[in-house]
Formats: sequence, C-alpha cells, structure tokens
Amino acid sequence: MKRIVLASPGRLMVQEVERPVPGPGEALVRVREVGICGSDMHLYRDGRIGDIVLTGPFVIGHECTGVVAEVGEGVAADLAGRRVAVEPAIPCGGCAWCLAGMQNLCPTIGFLGLPETPGAFREWLVHPAYLLEPLPDSVSDEAGVVLEPLAIAMHAVKLAKVRPGQRVAILGTGVLGTCILAVLGLYRALRIVCVDLLADRLERATRMGADVALEPGDDPDEEVARRIRDAVGGEGAEVVFECAGAAQTLWSMCEVAAPAAHVAVIGSSHDDRVIFSSGTARRKGLTLRFVRRSLHTLGACIELAAQGAVTPADLVTHTFGAGQIEEAFRTVDGYQGGVLKAVVDMERW
Repeated sequence: MKRIVLASPGRLMVQEVERPVPGPGEALVRVREVGICGSDMHLYRDGRIGDIVLTGPFVIGHECTGVVAEVGEGVAADLAGRRVAVEPAIPCGGCAWCLAGMQNLCPTIGFLGLPETPGAFREWLVHPAYLLEPLPDSVSDEAGVVLEPLAIAMHAVKLAKVRPGQRVAILGTGVLGTCILAVLGLYRALRIVCVDLLADRLERATRMGADVALEPGDDPDEEVARRIRDAVGGEGAEVVFECAGAAQTLWSMCEVAAPAAHVAVIGSSHDDRVIFSSGTARRKGLTLRFVRRSLHTLGACIELAAQGAVTPADLVTHTFGAGQIEEAFRTVDGYQGGVLKAVVDMERW
C-alpha cells in the first residue's frame, strides 16, 4: 500500500509498504478522506508540537473517514462494509482516569498521527473497532472528516458551561474557532464576537451568526482587548474561547473576560508557553479550562450532522488528491485561496 510520511519539517514523501492485518478487536479501514489539522501543521512546520518531537519519518494525520474492509477476531462481522468516522484517541481503558470516565486525560493515551501511533495519510489503516463510528448516508465523507474537530468544539463548549443569553468571545476563527461557532449556533440569544487576522474567516463567521467580527490590526494588545470588551458589551465576555494559540490571543483571553468568566484554552502555542496576567485572572476570579481533545462527543456530532442541525461539510474549502499532498500542505501553510479546512482524498493518486 501507499503511505505518505513526513520525512522532515516541510518534506513529505510517498512510500510503499505492506498492507496491515487487523488483530483481535481491530478493523482494517480503507481510508477515503483525511483532513489537514492544525496539529499536523505544527509537525509539518516545526517537527514538533509541544513536547512531542518527531525523530524520523512518520505518518501524520488523524481526521479521517473510510470503509471497513475486514474485521479481526471478536469484532461484529456486520461492521465490514460500513463507512466510518475514526475516533483518533486510543486510551488504555484501565487507569484511574479512564475508569473515572476521563479517557481523554489518560496518561498513556495513544493518538493517531502522533508518535508512536502512525496516522491516517495511508491507503489502509488498522484501528480498534470500538473507536469506529458508523456514518449514516446523510453524512458525507467530507463532513465526517470535520466531525473530529467539531467533537473537540462540543467538548470545549460543555467545559465552558455556556448558557443561553451569555456574551461570548472567540479568539481565532480557524477550523476550531469556526467549529465552536457552529456548536454555539445551537444556543439562543448569545452575543458572539469573533476575532481574527484574516478577512475571509471573519466574513464566514458573520455568515454563521457572529454579531461582531473584529480584526485587531496593529493596535497594542491593551487597545485590542478594550475593543473586544466594548464589542461584546457589559464588563466583557462571560465565556472566552482561545482558539489560535498565538501570543496575542493567549494574553488577551483574560483581559477580555468578565468577572467570574469561563476561559477555554484550545489553541496550541508555537513555543509551548502560555503568558497572561495572573493578576487579572485572579482579580476576576476566572475559571481557566485547558481543553484536551474530545470526550464522548463524536457520536453526538454525527447525530447532529445527520439531523442537519450542524453542517460540517460547509467548513471544507479545498479538496486535493493524495498525489497533490505537497500542494495541499503548502496551501494550508500559506493560508492560500481562503483555505479553512483542506481535505485529502486518499483514493486519488
């Protein structure tokens, strides 16, 4: 089979390897679509994300859909032939956190596309069968790819305890920020301010229901924070979603928050550091929640998509064949052509 490996930062290559065989409890999936995620871009640009460092050629990618071709021992035979979305996190199932229902915090969790678990940019994938979610006919492969970041967004919204009528700031309207906005569309009477550097993303946010779309420009951080507070009204945002991982947004997240607000930190910092005013956070009595992937929300997102309550395929702006993988990553890296979510068709070489 063919697989695409990140040989070194900025360098992708195609390899031929043997097709894997599913073991007990596993299924063999013919991969159809793979999304390019922000974490993939950290690895592509820097060869690392946080304290995870690539030490050699590695298959990345974790947002994917496919068709089950074969199942291993102990797996229901009727799973074969089903289109599925893939839950990329593989918890141990036996630690204190897993047993308490917090599988996303498992200290030994494996994750598709992060060492030591090869990712989805390959023709065939073996994965635990219980982490495969069948897709109804009404949910396309492209929509299925976006379900993974949508599940993270739903988990973040739950952690932030959003209530109807609140004032909300979304700092960064890339894929995760836009997914947050999509989930918030299920709530009534929110006042939502979205902040981003890219005009096309702010225009999309406005179409999706944001009350204010704000571009910070070259203003000092203090002035940007004041503009956001003024835009959201009151004493600031009662809920803040930091979705960019940029120094400016990580600093601003507490500055734009109202007293007693919930701040959900989703973005990954380039240098693995978060700097904000501890004095501001303390005086306001803020609750900061660092969002670790998703937790039992993929199935719920599939149901919402099947009902038409959310339309994840709308976030897909670019589709490439597997043979165009270098062009795909360059497009995302350079924010070219209004790209939001780029998807790679692994059946087109």
